[in-house]
Amino acid sequence: MLDIYRHFRLALLLAVLLLATAPAWGAEREVKRIAMILFRGETPAEKGFRDILAASKDFDVKITVLDANQSKDKLRNIVDTLDLAHFDLFYAFGTMATQMAMEKIKEKPIIFNVVQRPVEAGIIKSWEHSGNNATGASNIVSTESAFKTLALVMSIRKLGFVYYDKDPAPKYQKNDIAKEQKKFGFKLVDIPVRDQQAIPAALIKIVNAKVDAVMFPSDSFIKANADIIMTTLNKHKIPSIVIIPEMVKDNGALLSLGPDYYELGKLAAHNALEVLHGKQPTDVPSKTVSSLRISINLKTADKLGINFPLQLLSLSTIIH
Repeated sequence: MLDIYRHFRLALLLAVLLLATAPAWGAEREVKRIAMILFRGETPAEKGFRDILAASKDFDVKITVLDANQSKDKLRNIVDTLDLAHFDLFYAFGTMATQMAMEKIKEKPIIFNVVQRPVEAGIIKSWEHSGNNATGASNIVSTESAFKTLALVMSIRKLGFVYYDKDPAPKYQKNDIAKEQKKFGFKLVDIPVRDQQAIPAALIKIVNAKVDAVMFPSDSFIKANADIIMTTLNKHKIPSIVIIPEMVKDNGALLSLGPDYYELGKLAAHNALEVLHGKQPTDVPSKTVSSLRISINLKTADKLGINFPLQLLSLSTIIH
């Protein structure tokens, strides 16, 4: 009986010791607050960002979404009224939002995402070292690879390029496309759009120009107005090539050649975690995805009378 009592006391003492040391083994995660500055609401990029941070063993991340709802004025107001002291880190989607954020936020880290040309846009000095408080993920794609893929599907002699003229990012892509004209034997038709009211005139210009296809950049304004744009192009049997994969699924675009936004969000989140663990943003290299993601809308292809080679279909995400 005495041995049983001694064993009971020993077990009780061990349990007390385990409880006393539990915080060292399973300490509560440190709360970190992130302001998410968006121009057109959440995309798969933000889901990827959230999913990685939610799985962190070290941080309990609280995210506050600040969405400009496609308004440049509202975006400016969001940035101007930020309570910098309330947040540990700032996430910005797109070139315009990131540039505005960097004008205001100097001392705290900024994680940018879906910024096509961060060096040319003055957001970072180099991919390895930003030289400032920013780091993130870029949706830059190889223009040459994109046109090699297009050559498997269609012959393009005249290519329309439609973009939001108030956003600096699409102009970098336009310059890249212009450099490929001679190599791939097409002429670029430049079609900037200033505002929503200018869209009908731009569509008329596209139709009258008798382009073989229209290419769209990673442009939040174009995405917000994609329904009317794609409906008109499909009606006139003009193929549409986009960078934003959602436009194939949601808006009836024919083909997307761009990065996986969810993967971009994950890349940006890994950079955010490095910063939250104490690294300076300038020492965290900015990242890009390793390959193009191809999405094809077969319903749109059928309307346009376009047949895709099996080798391309086997490598693509198919939207029926």
